[in-house]
Amino acid sequence: MTIEKTTHIFQDLKEGADRYIKRRNQRLLVNHRKELRSFTRAEASIYLDIDVKTLDRYCASLGIDPRRHEDAQWSIDIEEIYKVRDSLSVELRKEPKFKRSDKQKAQIIVIQNQKGGVGKTVSSATIGSGLATEFHQEYRVGLIDMDGQATLSMYYAPESAQEGCLSVGDLIMGNYELDENETKKEAISSAFLPTTIPNLRILPASQSDRGIEGWFHEGVFNKSLSSPYSILSKILNEVEDEFDIIIIDTPPSLGYATYNAYYAATSVLFPLSITENDIDATCSYFSYIPQVWGLLNNAKHQGYDFMKILITNHKDSSTTTELLNSLNDSFSPYLYSKEFKNSEAVRQASSLLSTVFDMSKSEYPKSKMSYQVAQQNAYEVTSQLQRDIVNVWRKQEQEQE
Repeated sequence: MTIEKTTHIFQDLKEGADRYIKRRNQRLLVNHRKELRSFTRAEASIYLDIDVKTLDRYCASLGIDPRRHEDAQWSIDIEEIYKVRDSLSVELRKEPKFKRSDKQKAQIIVIQNQKGGVGKTVSSATIGSGLATEFHQEYRVGLIDMDGQATLSMYYAPESAQEGCLSVGDLIMGNYELDENETKKEAISSAFLPTTIPNLRILPASQSDRGIEGWFHEGVFNKSLSSPYSILSKILNEVEDEFDIIIIDTPPSLGYATYNAYYAATSVLFPLSITENDIDATCSYFSYIPQVWGLLNNAKHQGYDFMKILITNHKDSSTTTELLNSLNDSFSPYLYSKEFKNSEAVRQASSLLSTVFDMSKSEYPKSKMSYQVAQQNAYEVTSQLQRDIVNVWRKQEQEQE
């Protein structure tokens, strides 16, 4: 095969892929347009932990008409339920709204494993949406999609590529120009797009971000990048005051994008699917990881607040129990006790570009019981991380008293 023919085939593959991705994105936008999570009267009462009469009274005082819909069914969306919660008296509110002090640093959690298929993206989306919706402290949560496949972005910003929004790769590579009188901080802040959850924003990836590794290599080779690991960290420093918690989804590789995520992070979460192959591959990764830390340490990283392993796709069986026992023998100080269960409800939600926290039980199209079980499981998993974050903030407060 000639060079010209080879070049032609590669170009043909690119054009075919571009056409497929464009059609897929358009189809997803049309068929799976994500709506705001809605709540029935009973669901709203349980969510806010107030009786239905109190709920109705607050809705009326705020001018919210829950029966305005065509079918006249009682329903309010998540933006409206947040308005009700904000207007509740201190005695009625589940938890006071969280206000991070100057002593408490924004917690940046990198979700990483060099092994692919262990649930990094689903974990990132589920934990991010869970921290935003299920804890009434109203944490300001950011998601960052560092994977050029842009799967996480399809959950919360499927229109970003079509609308020409800035991606994380654009910010890192400087592929943007400031508008007149616009500051760098404002440009970075606007790149974090709003989602269907009021206190959750996402910095999306785009297909062009696949070229980020080549950009890094060229910069290092040309010596134009004196500190190639700290670029994302410097970007986040500009908007740290806008977030309490940031979750970074990473590619299944150890390139510059992943090292930037590691460097920007304050803590690390390793998802691990409970299969023999995934455990073997992850253990091989852990055998190498001191060298990863050596590079980060040389780049002046200050160390992590915590590092945990999260089991994903757990299925109850004797084989799984044996694998878990072996993992506990080797990693018990780092292993979360609650794991993401294998769930048809999670898969169904993912097919709709949603997590189990993006919809209520009444909106789920299949078995309500299986959905409730999946949502409860995801809440228990997310609560473990939330407790670790709160403990870090508590320690930071104590150290500076």
